[in-house]
Amino acid sequence: MASFYRMRNGVKNYAWGSRTALNTQFGVPNPDEQPQAEIWMGAHPAGCSEIEVGANTISLQDAIAKSPDTVLGERTVEKFAGLPFLLKILSAESALSLQVHPDKRQAEEGYARQGNRAGEDYHDANHKPELVYAITPFMAMNGFRPCQEIVNHFLRLSSPELMPALAEFQHNLNNDGLKHFFVSLMQLSLQEKNNVLCQLDDSLHAGGFVHLQEFLIRLQKDYPGDIGILAPLLLHCVTLEPGEAMFLRAGTLHAYVYGTAVEVMACSDNVLRAGLTPKKINLPELVNCTVFSETQEHALRLVPDIAGNERHYPVPVEDFRFSVMGNCQQKLIEVDSAQILLVLEGLTTLRDTRGEEMTLRVGQSVFIPAQTEAYFLTQSGQCCLVQC
Repeated sequence: MASFYRMRNGVKNYAWGSRTALNTQFGVPNPDEQPQAEIWMGAHPAGCSEIEVGANTISLQDAIAKSPDTVLGERTVEKFAGLPFLLKILSAESALSLQVHPDKRQAEEGYARQGNRAGEDYHDANHKPELVYAITPFMAMNGFRPCQEIVNHFLRLSSPELMPALAEFQHNLNNDGLKHFFVSLMQLSLQEKNNVLCQLDDSLHAGGFVHLQEFLIRLQKDYPGDIGILAPLLLHCVTLEPGEAMFLRAGTLHAYVYGTAVEVMACSDNVLRAGLTPKKINLPELVNCTVFSETQEHALRLVPDIAGNERHYPVPVEDFRFSVMGNCQQKLIEVDSAQILLVLEGLTTLRDTRGEEMTLRVGQSVFIPAQTEAYFLTQSGQCCLVQC
C-alpha cells in the first residue's frame, strides 16, 4: 500500500452554488457554467471520492472495505466502523436552507423509521456536528439570540399577526417560550405570513433594522415570500473573516448565507429544514430535533490553539480533528488514523520515511491511510488537515 493517494472529488451542482468561485479560487473546471455548490471529500455514499491507484482509480469506500484496519487504523474501525468525517469546500452565491442537524440518537431512530433507507428527512443514521472555516468573508446565521433580544426585534416589526404569540413569549422568556414562539411563526397561514413579510419590507424601506439589513435584503432577494426571511431576527448574524471558524452542534438552527468556506463534519448528510427552501419542511421532526436555548454571540467563533504556523481548532466531538498548516519545511506529521489533506494556498509536498513523494497544488487533496505512520510536510502557502 502506498502512503499517499491523490483524490478525485465530485462537485455538487445545487442551485445556491456559485458559478465562478470554485473555478477562480481552486481551479475547478466549469465548462457548462453550472452553479457549483460543494466539493465532497470522503466516503459518504451520496458523494464518495475516488483515489488514484497507479493508472487506475477506485472508490474510497471500496479501498476501505478491502482493508479497513490498514486504511483507517484499528482504533477508528473499532469506534466508527468507517471513515468518520466528511470534508467539503462550500461556495454559496445565495443562502442555504435554514436547517438543523439531528443528534446521533435522533438520526438512528429516524433512519430506522424509514426502513434504513435514505429518505426526505434522514439520509443515514449518523449525527452531523460540523465546523466551518472561512476562505472568503463568510456570512452565516448560527444559534438563537437571547430571548429578550428576539422579543425586541419583533416588537420593532410591530406586525399585528404576531402580537398574540409575542405577548405570550414576553411572559415566558425561557426555552419553552422560545419554542412556542418559533412554532407560531412556522404555523402562520399564507396570508398572515405575507402580511408579516410586507411589514418587514416596509420597515426596511423606512430604514429599520439597520444592523441586519445586509442579511435581510439578501434573503428577501433570494427567497421572496419565504418565512425564513425572518431568521435574522431570531438568530445571530455572523460574518467570519478568512481564517476564522465556528462550530455547530447538533440541534442548532443555522443557515449559511454567502461566501466560500471549508466544512468538516461527521460523515452524514442529514438535514431538517425550517425555511429558505422550496423543499419539504417536516415541522414536528424539525421541532423535535431543535435545541431551543439562547446562544451567546461571543461564544460562536472558535479560538484556535496556535503552535508556530499551525492552528488547531478544538471541537467537542471525536469524529474529526481540524488543523490549518502554514509555511513549513520538512515538518514531521505522525499518522494514527486516516487523514485527508486539502491545499488551500500555494504548494504542498509530502514525503514519507521511505522516500515516496507527492506534490499538490491549490484545490487538490490527498488521502493518507493510517498505515503510513509518519511523513514530512513542506508547505508554501496553506493547507488543512483532517483526521479523527
